[in-house]
Amino acid sequence: MGPKTAAPFLAEMGEVQKYASHKKLIAFTGIDPSLHESGNYIGMSKLSKRGNRHLRRAVYLMTVAVASKNPFFKAYFLRRKREGFPPQKALFATGHKLLRVIFAMLSNRTYFKPKEAI
Repeated sequence: MGPKTAAPFLAEMGEVQKYASHKKLIAFTGIDPSLHESGNYIGMSKLSKRGNRHLRRAVYLMTVAVASKNPFFKAYFLRRKREGFPPQKALFATGHKLLRVIFAMLSNRTYFKPKEAI
């Protein structure tokens, strides 16, 4: 994750104080799952895509970078794949994790210090 992806992310996201929780940030990004159900039928979930498309693209690019280079997020991505997730779904699960970490870092004004690889 570098300045070319972090700057657009921060510009599109705005101030962290406008989000009550990390769930609001994930929904604003548009990578929250939407479930299709009617009566007894429960369909497959997919991305809602109801959020900011520019922010969603920045998160995707950041997730691809950290899933390949950062040991903490790479281990998380590989664990999700071992659990049977398709590669794209495992990548967006890693994106969720990345947004939760970024939200905590910005809210608490701290640096990224992973305790251990998951």
